[in-house]
Amino acid sequence: MTTRTHGKSWNEFVKWCQVRGLNSIPTHAWTLAAYIRWCEPRHDYATIVAITKAIARRHLIAGHYDPERHPMVRRTLAMIERSISNRHNRSALFDDDFMNDGLIEKQSQKPPSDKDTKNRPTKRVFKAMRLTPKLVRRKPRPS
Repeated sequence: MTTRTHGKSWNEFVKWCQVRGLNSIPTHAWTLAAYIRWCEPRHDYATIVAITKAIARRHLIAGHYDPERHPMVRRTLAMIERSISNRHNRSALFDDDFMNDGLIEKQSQKPPSDKDTKNRPTKRVFKAMRLTPKLVRRKPRPS
């Protein structure tokens, strides 16, 4: 990574921390682990490692402890690496044949004729829920 991309990664981390009210420097290991998890769906593993190294570099330049060396951060990175390496082992919910068969069946069906629509009951319209409770008058209790 170049110095420019290091700065961009650092600025993104600082903004993320500011939005959540967390310290960006010195950062807690939990904060860095949470940020790494936040980056997981947005970046690939190599980019996440580079971002982590950029944050660690800023801490070392400022004279603080390197949060990347904390066991929690290392476990988080290892977990992300494992989940990415196991993605190809996950099975699909439906096979391609199943999806293709369903599409072909839908396309081959003819549209309903006027005779079919006349015999069908009309659709029932549901009312939306009230935003305020319904006021109910209570009956006076017998004395």
